[in-house]
Amino acid sequence: MGTVLEGKAAERYFDLNDALREFHNLFVYESKDGRTIAVLGGTFLEMILEHILYAFFPEDDKEVGEMMQFNQSLGNFSNKIKMCYCLGLIDKIIKDDLNLVRKIRNEFAHDLYASFESDKIKNWCLQLKWHKILVTQHPPLDATPKDYFQVGVNSLIMHLNGCVSLARGEKRSIKNNF
Repeated sequence: MGTVLEGKAAERYFDLNDALREFHNLFVYESKDGRTIAVLGGTFLEMILEHILYAFFPEDDKEVGEMMQFNQSLGNFSNKIKMCYCLGLIDKIIKDDLNLVRKIRNEFAHDLYASFESDKIKNWCLQLKWHKILVTQHPPLDATPKDYFQVGVNSLIMHLNGCVSLARGEKRSIKNNF
């Protein structure tokens, strides 16, 4: 028997689903712009991690919201990855893939000449593992590093979207002990 979503949890659920639809429209395989794909993929994954944490943490918008602000404890992609991992909300392979996506996103965000064909980014894309576990077939011989990235990001999104529901089932509550 499932839990009925209400209040902030219901709002976040619908916000995430709206964002998934928008992401689907923007993260298209036909896109020629590698920078957009890299930044969008990483940014969307960071947003899903935030949803996982909100689903798990107690309903205290002030305290939790402050932690999520820039320059606070959970204000960046790296710290959200670490927190989800340390709370047992994601597995090591997911953590490792998220860190690779984070590195790729940061490379594109900070290097004007970043490309999926550069050795460093190509190597990171080929190290992504989660999608290889989900799909037992070998990738097509003509698959590019950008293809690996997009398939890797989409596989992570599918998995993490389920993690939001699992985290909601383990939601923390505020203790009012005197």
